[in-house]
Amino acid sequence: MRKEYPTVFISYSWDSEEHENWVVFLAAKLRENGVDATIDKFEMQSKTVNLNRMMIEKIKNSDKILLILTENYAKKADAFQGGVGYETNLLIRYIKDNPDKIILIMRHKGNYKEAIPFYLDGFYFIDFSDDGQFDIKFNELLHRIFQVDIIDVPKVGAKPKLEPKRINNDRITNETSIIIPNFKEITDLDKNKFMKRSYSEILSHLSDFAEQTRQKNSNFDYEKDIIHSQKTIMRFYINGMEKYAVKIWLGNLFGGRSLNIYLSYGRFNIDSDNSFNDVIECEVTETKDLKLKMTMNFMARNNASDAYGIAVEIWKQIVQYLGY
Repeated sequence: MRKEYPTVFISYSWDSEEHENWVVFLAAKLRENGVDATIDKFEMQSKTVNLNRMMIEKIKNSDKILLILTENYAKKADAFQGGVGYETNLLIRYIKDNPDKIILIMRHKGNYKEAIPFYLDGFYFIDFSDDGQFDIKFNELLHRIFQVDIIDVPKVGAKPKLEPKRINNDRITNETSIIIPNFKEITDLDKNKFMKRSYSEILSHLSDFAEQTRQKNSNFDYEKDIIHSQKTIMRFYINGMEKYAVKIWLGNLFGGRSLNIYLSYGRFNIDSDNSFNDVIECEVTETKDLKLKMTMNFMARNNASDAYGIAVEIWKQIVQYLGY
């Protein structure tokens, strides 16, 4: 039997009173527009609630789950901390088979990567960060909840009659690309933006590898300590014993203008960044594109040139020590 109103559960972090009021406003607005929306505060105000049980029931039984993404939400999710962390444990397994049930709502001004938990990287979100665009984004949200297309897609018409163009000039070669110069200029700002983005992407891939390993191996676990926005330590455990660790940070120990990514493996003092095992630098190709290079890893430096490839090489280094 079809429900009269679609049910929606809203998950969020208690960042501030202003943020909580915004979430309450969103839930009330949805209810005014035919959506049976609820949040933890609605559930707790009239009765004693077991929050963990409520989360399980709402995630399982609601038609849609709204995740309000903020920087604090992402930090709690990545660290599996508090109620957000508990929901993350549930959603990691759930989202694989029910991706259309999850709707991501972005509430963050700045680098969106900072507000996206590792397991949601790459998923589409509705951006509510600009309050001036609220009505437009709210309309998009209603379409998603009620599963109504925003754009009326035209039917496919008749196939046009097309004929291939004959090529009569046998001298067409790549000479044009050789004689036409490329005046594109790569600046220090371009390089630093690229390295900051690559740093975030490498950490995201490593977190994904670690999480998949934890799901497959019950005796494996890990921790990710974010020292600050440009330094992170990941520790890896077998049967509760720390076996290995890696520190990744952005900086420039040699006083140049461009940022590098540094790696230290094993156990070390997190207050000292003077020693490292590898350096990831930014290179400019002949076509004026940017790529990564591991300068001290001679096995990987000729193959890994993007964030994913670098993350794979780092993970190989980590895994070979976990079995000892």
